[in-house]
Amino acid sequence: AVVSTQSTGTECAIIAEKGGAGRLELCSVLELGGLTPSIGLLIEVKKHVSIPVFCMLRCRPGDFCYNTTEISTMLEDTKKLIEHGADGVVFGFLTQSRMIDIDSCKTMMQNLPKGFPCTFHRAFDFIHTPENAVQTLKDLGFSRILTTGGGSDVSSSIDTLKELYTAGVTGSVTILPGGGVNESNVICLKEIGFREVHSSCSIYCEDAEYGSLFNKPLPSGQRKTVCPLKVERLCMILQTNE
Repeated sequence: AVVSTQSTGTECAIIAEKGGAGRLELCSVLELGGLTPSIGLLIEVKKHVSIPVFCMLRCRPGDFCYNTTEISTMLEDTKKLIEHGADGVVFGFLTQSRMIDIDSCKTMMQNLPKGFPCTFHRAFDFIHTPENAVQTLKDLGFSRILTTGGGSDVSSSIDTLKELYTAGVTGSVTILPGGGVNESNVICLKEIGFREVHSSCSIYCEDAEYGSLFNKPLPSGQRKTVCPLKVERLCMILQTNE
């Protein structure tokens, strides 16, 4: 059983590993859905944790339809991230018609070491026919697919997740439920058969009060960190009676 959690900083990564997380998804600007992390962040995180670190490849916020220069940017990022210890990458490319951008995915795969672990992220939730897309992603070389099941969170998409789990088993690709995973719904996910889940396991932490800057108050209390107890509880539920 594996709990994968997001990390936007070294402190979060250390907390997640201590809580029992088996894998990290490293990104920046989580409030925008997660963007490519800096090389400096990856270097620092790898100094302090031993669990696998998968890096997000997303050069901008917004949709998942990328032009050639954006793909080139992410290819350059990928090279540097792998050079500095990334254990896997997380990305998702779609066409304007909400289908998998097969050509762009192939371009990325061709520039990765053979068999390098790749997760197709929650761009999957915008695909028109997700069940049919599972085998396509497997054929492209993805080992995991991160998804809520197409809804706003996993709790609202349990029936679809059941279908995706079956499709994943058939196609030998891991379906990774993520989006609102908590102690309550992880029990249901485990009963379906899932042994890996993805959760931010986050809590808010207070920022320092700096007063105002140029007559504009700085936002306070909006920064998040990983809660070790949430990680521990998810791990305990998944691992019980294995």
